[in-house]
Amino acid sequence: MTEDVTSGWFDAHVVTGAHPAALLQATDRDAIAAHLDTFALSGALVSAMASWLHDPLTGNAEASAVATDLADQGVLACWTAVPPVHGEAHTLDGLVRQAADGSGVGAFRIHPRSHGYSPVSAAMDEFYSALADTGLPLCVDATELDWSQIATIATRFPTVRIVVSQVGYRELRNLSAALRDHDNLSVDLVNFAAHQAVEWLAANGLADRLLFATGLGLRDPAESVVRLAWSGVDDAIVRQIGSGNAAALFALPVGGLA
Repeated sequence: MTEDVTSGWFDAHVVTGAHPAALLQATDRDAIAAHLDTFALSGALVSAMASWLHDPLTGNAEASAVATDLADQGVLACWTAVPPVHGEAHTLDGLVRQAADGSGVGAFRIHPRSHGYSPVSAAMDEFYSALADTGLPLCVDATELDWSQIATIATRFPTVRIVVSQVGYRELRNLSAALRDHDNLSVDLVNFAAHQAVEWLAANGLADRLLFATGLGLRDPAESVVRLAWSGVDDAIVRQIGSGNAAALFALPVGGLA
């Protein structure tokens, strides 16, 4: 495997920080920079472990700090949103507007199961409406909500682009139905371990719904690299999945991609 294969790909799911139960070392700014260099990537979308496991706003600041330090390597921050409780100063609409105001944020992520709220409650409507207004995509792990909830969000907010991550190998039937029913739904390669699933999506005209992503900080990035680089699809489709779809989704500068 050489960097020529992956040159210009954009990693749509990287996590900075350390998971308390993982054997992996903490993924800090230097580790992410080394990851980008190792595979000659054009950039990455970085969220923070702290936003998931500790405090979303503190974690968002950590993700933005990494994105700022590595802006010249194409890194964008992925902020986490959680509905505020009484007395908290921020609003979901305000958080999204702040992110969209030239702050280097490329998308939002939610962890409703971990954070103990319903992703389809009325309290989240202003968040999804703000995403629709600003064009910022929504990233979700399949482990954090169920397919019916994904369908509800995708149906009620059809202009919000949703990227589902951590879709395990037994979920291809659910994913197939969701992609068929919702044009605003995509999936990334983190733990996308179904046999020849990349080839199956491409053969069914769905290559434009698949994004390269490694889950660095949570998983070994080689899983996703090999999954795409050694797939049976042609070079044009590999480039589309590796970088083209991310360029459109995250409004990346075309000149920054191979």
